[in-house]
Order: sequence, then structure tokens, then C-alpha cells
Amino acid sequence: MAQTVQIAVLADIHGNLPALEAVLADLPPNLSAVVVAGDLAGGGPYPLECLRRLQALGAWVIRGNNEDYLTAFDRGQTPPGWRTGQQWAVMRWAYRQLDRDALNFVTALPAQGVLALEGCAPIRVVHGSLRSTREGLYPDRDPERLALFRQAGMLAEGESPAPLSVALAGVDEPVLICAHVHIPWRQEEGGCLALNPGAVGGSDDGDARAKYALLTWNGSHWQVEHRAVAYDLDRTRRAFQESGLLAAGDGLARAILTDVCGGRNLTGRLVGYAYKLAREAGMAAEAEARGAVPDEIWERAVQTFAWGQAPQVAW
Repeated sequence: MAQTVQIAVLADIHGNLPALEAVLADLPPNLSAVVVAGDLAGGGPYPLECLRRLQALGAWVIRGNNEDYLTAFDRGQTPPGWRTGQQWAVMRWAYRQLDRDALNFVTALPAQGVLALEGCAPIRVVHGSLRSTREGLYPDRDPERLALFRQAGMLAEGESPAPLSVALAGVDEPVLICAHVHIPWRQEEGGCLALNPGAVGGSDDGDARAKYALLTWNGSHWQVEHRAVAYDLDRTRRAFQESGLLAAGDGLARAILTDVCGGRNLTGRLVGYAYKLAREAGMAAEAEARGAVPDEIWERAVQTFAWGQAPQVAW
């Protein structure tokens, strides 16, 4: 009897080791591959530990936008605000936790790739989209999922995302895996199956459990199962404090931790709110040139942000 070909798809781990460990413990035996669609380390209290676990596992990994940030910082290719601005303190903290071997691993990761297992249809893996690690893709024909994106503040009320068919126009493979938006979804479009496994380390769909996906080859196509795994949130919360990340990361670390524990998207809203204040103060050009809002604007944003209500803001 032929062995079942099955792969696990993880993404957006963000240095959350308890979440990663829970997902790894939930994986079925005899997987053909563990695929990681980027954002491994930055944003959580265990960046090095998560990298080491994935390396030991022999995971098939691409880079996400957080790996782009770490690589640019390591190579001295960042705007000045990234090196000193409070807005980027979480990224700098993560960078300091990584040794040279870990940084070499991160900087060598490809931006995207194709997983081609023998006898199975190939799978294109990206973090955001084919064009950018920071461009999110949305299931434009799934009203229920789109409602979650609106609740998370990624889409305005009444806003329709770009047609998924446009993003898939450059995909030659019958399956596209993407990540970045921290909400799981799947949609078939023009003969291509597109899916997002959701976030291991910080979901934005109102459910704080760690998310991932299983893909099983049935002899003619890939079948998808989305999975959600409970994990020790208290351990993650303590680690934010005990590691020094919460203190070093200022308001952004507070927003990330709130998101992790509540399945929300305060992080994106806080950053958007800071840029809104910068525009109102006539500092938009300065923020763009520095790659970060001025610290006085960032401090005001953290102090005046509606932490409980988290209204949507554009960014």
C-alpha cells in the first residue's frame, strides 16, 4: 500500500515558541514535508529558539517580511529610523537575540519557491504575494472570511479586495500557498487552489489558537484541512516580560502581545494610527525619509491609542 503524501504548512510563527511547539506536537506522523511560509522569528520572545526548532526539523522554509527586515538591518541597508526609532525596537530586539549562524540562515532564505514532491502537483509558496512579502492576498469570493478581515481592520467596511484572479495570473502551479495576513482561508480560482494556513504565532481572526494547514495528495489533487491548536498563552505572556521584549519593544510589543492573547490586530492599527498622527502634524515626509515616525509622534500614538476600542485606521 502506497504511503500517503501529506505536508504541513505553517506560517507567521513570530518567535512564539509555545505556539510552535503545540503545532509540532499536533502534526501527524510520517509527513512528507513541513513547509514554513515566512515570518519565523521577529515579533515574539523566542526568535532564536524557533529558528533552531525549524532547522532541526529540516523544514522547507521561505522568507517573510520580518526576515526581509532582519536581513536589511544586518546588511546596513535600512533607513535611519530603523536603527534608532522606537517604532522598530521590536525588530532590533529580535536581531540582538540571533547569533551569526541564525542570521546567515535568515539572510539566505529565498523570497518564494516551488515544492515539487515526486508524483504530486507542484506548489508555489510565497509569504505575501508573488510581488511582495508585504502584500496580502484575500479570498474575494468568501463573504464570511472577508467579514473577519474587516473586523481585524485590514479592510474597511464596504471595501472589496482586489480580485484574487489577478494575483494568481502569474502562478503556473495548481496550488498557491500564501501567508502574512494571519487569517486562514482557501479559494479555488481558475483551476488554481489558493490557501493561507493562518498564523501559528498570532492569529487575527478572533481565535487565539495557533493555526496551520495539512495538505494531502489524493492521487489527482491536493486536499486542504485547516487546523487550530490551543497552547499555553500564559507561558508566552510571561516570556514577553521575562525576556525583556515587552520593556524593550515599547508600545509595539504591548500591541503584539495583546494580539497574540486575543486574536486581534492592534499591531497594524497602532502603526496606522502613528502615521495618521504624523500626517496631521505635517511630518509625513520626515516619516517617509526616516522609515519611521518621529519618536515624539510614536510616543503620543502609544499614549493616546484606543487600546480597548481599537478603531480602524488607514495605513
